[in-house]
Amino acid sequence: MTHPSIPAIKSHANPNIRRVMKLRDNRQRRKMQRFLVDGWRETSLALQAGMELISLYLSVDHHELLVQSDHQTELGMIRKARETDSLTFVTESIANKIAFGQSPRGVVAEFVEPASNLAAIRLTSNPLILILDQIEKPGNLGAIFRTGDAAGVDAILLCESTDRFNPNAIRNSQGAVFHVPSACGTQSEIAAFLNHHSIIARAARVESSDILWQTDLSKPTAIILGNEANGLGGRWQEYQAGPIRGIRIPMQGKTDSLNVSVTAAIMAMEAARQRSVS
Repeated sequence: MTHPSIPAIKSHANPNIRRVMKLRDNRQRRKMQRFLVDGWRETSLALQAGMELISLYLSVDHHELLVQSDHQTELGMIRKARETDSLTFVTESIANKIAFGQSPRGVVAEFVEPASNLAAIRLTSNPLILILDQIEKPGNLGAIFRTGDAAGVDAILLCESTDRFNPNAIRNSQGAVFHVPSACGTQSEIAAFLNHHSIIARAARVESSDILWQTDLSKPTAIILGNEANGLGGRWQEYQAGPIRGIRIPMQGKTDSLNVSVTAAIMAMEAARQRSVS
């Protein structure tokens, strides 16, 4: 299908396309302070959350299908991108190249990465925070953001964890990575932040004697969750306010732990429950 009236990028060697491809790498995202979003739904959620759009990459063929099918939502987003000079047409081959995974979903959008510093976090008078320490799997990260949104957490703090704008994290979060406040920091920086705001830290540890259902989470609280394979290990034993007590979910079967995203969901929802009845 040819569309001579619509100029489109055709070369895989195009400098702009090569730059976009680099954004699939976490280090390049951090360096350029931009990230990519695949799919119309996720792009719409990013725009609704106020993310700053750099460019909307759309194949000419897909645009023609949208026009023929009268997809008003997508066409409205295209019109807005054209009005702000942030619409880039590409060939189908280029669209497939810059899309994440084996199933392109129609559009790839490039956004400015929002600030991730702790100073930008604004807390309520009784905050609930999730701290993700060295979480490796983007799918888990995304699922925890989705949980955090549902539980009404004030913020999710990432300590040496997988980046929040990994494509799988975005997809699994159902867009929550865009609107749940988050920040990145070292263990010492996050500990200082908690101390400054007088927040009680509780560490998820399978060996803890403190049971979740018997632990008071109704006060300003941060729940710390560790790496999928090794948990927290020797990390987060104490911070400036003193020792950090552990907390565990009682297990009835033979397994001694749950997936970190499941643990986060149970603990965050229990904290939300306590706050609703206190």
